[in-house]
Amino acid sequence: MRFDTLEGAKEHYNAYALQIGFSIKMNTSRKAVKTGVLIKQQFVCNKFRKPEANDGGAKKNPVLDDIVEQTKDDDEDEDIVFLDDDNKTKKRSKKRKRDKIVQTGCKAKMVVKLIDGRWEVIYFVGEHNHPLVDKPSLTKYLRSHQ
Repeated sequence: MRFDTLEGAKEHYNAYALQIGFSIKMNTSRKAVKTGVLIKQQFVCNKFRKPEANDGGAKKNPVLDDIVEQTKDDDEDEDIVFLDDDNKTKKRSKKRKRDKIVQTGCKAKMVVKLIDGRWEVIYFVGEHNHPLVDKPSLTKYLRSHQ
């Protein structure tokens, strides 16, 4: 498949992703050494990266824990409550926590290369290792489709 522009290739892969139910991102690119012109671009699933290793919890620093405990003891006697403090806490609204994109090491990608002035698909993988969005009404919330 060939495209006139890199933007056309990106739009095509993004439209494909919208129909299938995933989001895309631009991963790596290559430039010509002599001219510095972009000659290759890789578009991937947004869950492309390998998952981060979970170490099972944060390491504790015993010296820091002792300092924190001492400051807690010092502050117990000095708590002063003003009437205005209660009103300020009620006015604050809760901020919505954004979910992190869980990386699964998905292999789905499309690589395009500049050949004779046109962008040609040289490599394509369509398999995903994670569930896709199955409802078309929810795909608008994916990052590349907003």
